[in-house]
Amino acid sequence: MHITNVINVDFTCLYTLEIVTLCLRTSFSTLSISPERSQFRRYEIIFLNCAANSTGWTVKRNTSLHFNQNCQYGWGIPGESSCRIDTAYPSDTGVYWCENDHGECSNVVNVTVTESPVIMESPPYGVTEGDSVTLRCSYKDEHQGSSTSNFSANFYQDGEFIREEEEGRMVLTSISQSSEGFYSCEHSSRRKMSTKSWLAVKGKSAVQLPEAPPTIDSPHIIWIRITAGVMVFVLHIMVFLLCLYTYRSWARGNALKNTLFSKASL
Repeated sequence: MHITNVINVDFTCLYTLEIVTLCLRTSFSTLSISPERSQFRRYEIIFLNCAANSTGWTVKRNTSLHFNQNCQYGWGIPGESSCRIDTAYPSDTGVYWCENDHGECSNVVNVTVTESPVIMESPPYGVTEGDSVTLRCSYKDEHQGSSTSNFSANFYQDGEFIREEEEGRMVLTSISQSSEGFYSCEHSSRRKMSTKSWLAVKGKSAVQLPEAPPTIDSPHIIWIRITAGVMVFVLHIMVFLLCLYTYRSWARGNALKNTLFSKASL
């Protein structure tokens, strides 16, 4: 049975749900989401797909209730490298990604499901420096058949008022790092506020000639795994030595204390 009660989530803390599993972020797979936005209303349909050059990818998620959870019946319908949520609930709020059996993972997409009649429609994958982006404030109450942006809306960045737009849309031009942050909007006349939506800004990458991606068993991937394994081993050794040093210091101090106590007793 799907959880239907409202879960109060601090949406500024969504990124504490980021992937902390031991997976290697690669470009072999890209997670796409449809509709192409990060905020959804309750009961909406959400489709997540892993676009990859190989099979065996699974959509996974972290939420406030579940960690490293595969797409499964009960909240989603698993498909061939995809996942369909037929009826979204606030409990589906979290971060989603693709992962394969080799421990490789894709990009992360943040999903927020809210009961508010107002949502902020923004790019779920982030934007590149220098580009333009349109943020849309969408309103739909329980009596409306479809959403609308045909109203005056106030827009905010990190809680600070930016400006009011008569048509419910705000265009940001020449995106820079200062544009990154949490955005929200408000229906001016109904005084209804959306939840916050994170807008990530990516730096421009240097133009490079395309090259074929390495295979799963390529020397490049093997070398990365060996390096990661060595780093984990060294970290364990360092922790062990630190614990050993701490224990010996405690033992010497305890022995000295006992010696002084014995002499004092004599």
